[in-house]
Amino acid sequence: MVSAENSSLEYLRSLVNYDINSILYDDTLICSLTNNTDVGSFEVKVTKTNYGNLHDCIQVIANSQATIDGVPCGTTVRAVVTRELVTVQQEHTEYVNLPNPITRIVDFISESTDYVITITNEEGKKKTTETKRIPKNEAQGLILEGANLILQRLMIQRNMPDKVTLLSLDSSSEISRNVYTSLGPQQVNINGKDIEAWGIQRQIFETKRNALPVAWQSFFSIDGHLISRYQVGSPIKMKTRNIPESEQFDEYLPKPEIPKRELQWENDLELRSRFIDRRDELIDDYKSYIYQHPDINALLSDFLQSVLITKPENIIDYATEFFAPFNNQTADRSLFRFADEKIPVPKPNISLK
Repeated sequence: MVSAENSSLEYLRSLVNYDINSILYDDTLICSLTNNTDVGSFEVKVTKTNYGNLHDCIQVIANSQATIDGVPCGTTVRAVVTRELVTVQQEHTEYVNLPNPITRIVDFISESTDYVITITNEEGKKKTTETKRIPKNEAQGLILEGANLILQRLMIQRNMPDKVTLLSLDSSSEISRNVYTSLGPQQVNINGKDIEAWGIQRQIFETKRNALPVAWQSFFSIDGHLISRYQVGSPIKMKTRNIPESEQFDEYLPKPEIPKRELQWENDLELRSRFIDRRDELIDDYKSYIYQHPDINALLSDFLQSVLITKPENIIDYATEFFAPFNNQTADRSLFRFADEKIPVPKPNISLK
């Protein structure tokens, strides 16, 4: 059974923590023959989407169309991929508009434990359909066409290893080896100007005996824009006509750790002056309040005198009992019947005669 390399799976898992906005951009290449005759185009659109209960998914739409020797042909990929690069749904369509048109559609759906693949072949009026299931535990590291376009962008941004071996589907929709090889830095000429690019070769090894692998070589700008791509052995080469502008992303720096320092305010003239001013302000405020309420001293003196005489074991309970008569909700106001009355003061009987 074909399987991905453990080191490559580790590398794939290491790519999870990325800014999803760093891969959300479009690329457009022009398809041309070796004589520089334009015959078509290749477009990639990557956007963020939701898929059922899955949030922060990525939608990839790639469309390649060309006319070779007067025959229109093309490929369309529509995929939804999680940020872990797991394909949850993909429709891969290939067509050649001959007198008897040929169309091949591969529908890929992720279910709970299996991947379900439905292959529809049409040639003229003849149509065949085949369905196969692949257990997920046998397809770890499976990278389909939509996920591949995202993975290569991340490889450029994250410094890919020299070689990464994962899985994909071959031309028969069978699980096969999917090998990425770094081609290193190269100069690519765009409109007469050489720009620095990084190359990646992708090979899908056919499961059929003696079949040659299918290989693509792609070149990217430093920030991951696709600027050139071609399939090995194909007469068509794809290249951008415009130098892509570097994407600008917000950088969120980690919160700095500022060590705490002991505050030596006594040695700071300004802080010491503010402290003294505030202290004197509070002292004057407290003295003024006590002066306006002389009963405070009397009340506290009575309580302290009572404590020293009775010497209670539990001072809290004793204070609760001592001050209970002063509670408006529980006190018997009859104890203070004279406190609420104005006591008449007799006038002195003094005769001036």
